[in-house]
Amino acid sequence: MRAFLAVSTAPQAAERLRRPVEAALACLADDDVSVARVDEAPDGWVAFTDADDTDLPGPPGGAFTVVLSRMLRTRDTDLSTADLVAMLDGGPGLTEVLPPFAAAHRERPGGPITVANDWLGFRQLFWWRGEGVAAVSTSARALAALSGAGLDRDGLGTQAMMGWQIHDQTIFEGVRAFPPATIATLEGGALRLRQYAEPVSQDGPAPALEDAVAEMADILVRWQSGYLEAHPESVLQLTGGHDSRILLGATPQKQRQGMRALTLGAETSPDVVIAARLARRYGIRHEVYRLDEHAPPSPEHAHALSLVAAKGLECLGSPMALAPLLTVEARLDQGHRLSGLGGEVARGFYYAGQPVGAQTAPALVDRLARWRLFSNESVEAAALDRDFHAAAQEHTHKTLAELFPAGDWLRATDQFYLYHRMHRWSAAHGTFAGVRRHFVNPMFDRRFIELALAVAPADKRDSLLLGRLMSRLDPELARIPLDTGLVPARLGRRSVATRMTVAAATARKAAGKVRQRLTNARKPQLGAAEVSALVLAHWRAEPSACAALYDSPVVDRQWLDGLLKGEHGAAATTVAFLVNLIVVADERK
Repeated sequence: MRAFLAVSTAPQAAERLRRPVEAALACLADDDVSVARVDEAPDGWVAFTDADDTDLPGPPGGAFTVVLSRMLRTRDTDLSTADLVAMLDGGPGLTEVLPPFAAAHRERPGGPITVANDWLGFRQLFWWRGEGVAAVSTSARALAALSGAGLDRDGLGTQAMMGWQIHDQTIFEGVRAFPPATIATLEGGALRLRQYAEPVSQDGPAPALEDAVAEMADILVRWQSGYLEAHPESVLQLTGGHDSRILLGATPQKQRQGMRALTLGAETSPDVVIAARLARRYGIRHEVYRLDEHAPPSPEHAHALSLVAAKGLECLGSPMALAPLLTVEARLDQGHRLSGLGGEVARGFYYAGQPVGAQTAPALVDRLARWRLFSNESVEAAALDRDFHAAAQEHTHKTLAELFPAGDWLRATDQFYLYHRMHRWSAAHGTFAGVRRHFVNPMFDRRFIELALAVAPADKRDSLLLGRLMSRLDPELARIPLDTGLVPARLGRRSVATRMTVAAATARKAAGKVRQRLTNARKPQLGAAEVSALVLAHWRAEPSACAALYDSPVVDRQWLDGLLKGEHGAAATTVAFLVNLIVVADERK
């Protein structure tokens, strides 16, 4: 089931909330999914979109168990929906289920409703409380429509600074994201949240590097071999990077022959060139999908795609990053897709330029924010109301300072990137994918992440851990250069030559960051710049399409006038932010 909304009311709840709210129901539907059923009762109501084959929707008003993601598997076996009932009752076993995962359950008519997410909170869920009423949903927009509340200026400010959300923030007042590993219980107009697992801990002595590598390799091989045996039609998203290379290395040789893989990009891009070379070498059936394979959409259609993308991300991420993929994904099989995404926690790429042995301090958080977190996806300051921009900077810096745990600075960055960047930034896009296909990422195995975090930062820096892991999985594959030109086998050794090569690559990245900061440039995602240019062309031809922006108190009207007159352009990150504002305004009409 793709979308879900449950509302519980007490006698003092507002009368309008006791019945289905049409504006909230509208937020659950999209082009190919509709609200199939709404169960009403004296103490609340529940809305379901079309059930999948795995759901147990039960009779109207009765018991139900529905899965709110496609993936439903532990390391060794697929689960049935019926298997979830005992897990949702107390939480045991939920840490073994691979993210993204979420489910909702009611044991009997009139009984409490239980909703749970995965241990990382990668499948995004949201909650809201009001006077005598509480609600949970897969849609933050639906809860905002239900509550009738306005925009959360702090959450909106964070999104303007970073392009995504941190902690439990959304851009909607009173609407919050589920924390990781949460079981929510709705009953009698009240909501109770409890954690079924503690965050992955880094306490205790670091394991020996070789011991960690051995166990991590075993986990990945068990995942890849077991999943491909159960689902031989699975497709590996193969690039020129490290993470997908590791998943290929974890695939036994006999299962590589005839295995399906896909790569997105131009024929001459490093991703496509390297992936094609690997495919030929191992007998993989390789498909390449190009964003420029077909004629670009019209400006009007690009604008429409951006609105669909914004809604799919609940206006909590960049629609410009998703919109270019929508037409491509419409042509792709949405079955079982294997992808590597958790490697950044094991790679510690964000260690570059960070001091070794330092303790968490406000100055370090501030530097990381300015150097990395604000550099790629922030909105241009000129586009924003001056007071709003100043308040956004102050609030976001303050919130970030509170989120980084005390202690070793590099370990603190590990925690932040896992439980905020991965949990909120990656998860916004991962959730969109995870309800449309089996989004399979073995690097989200909880024990794999535990080991990746437990390894000493010095053993992760410069991809030492991942280089060693790649060499253990497949020494031959580890000797083939990545898209960066670096060789995994060499990264796994502490040789002078390797140090010099990594230092040169790091210096090039650092120089790029310096140029980016000096020019206030943003780093758009694949295809984002092209789509944003088309969207802007549509706005200039049809100003009514973005007229709602003039009513937004956070947008500088003089800047907007200049944009529509063609006096200046706008970065893709800025267009993304404005598209989200348009969607919110349209849904509040």
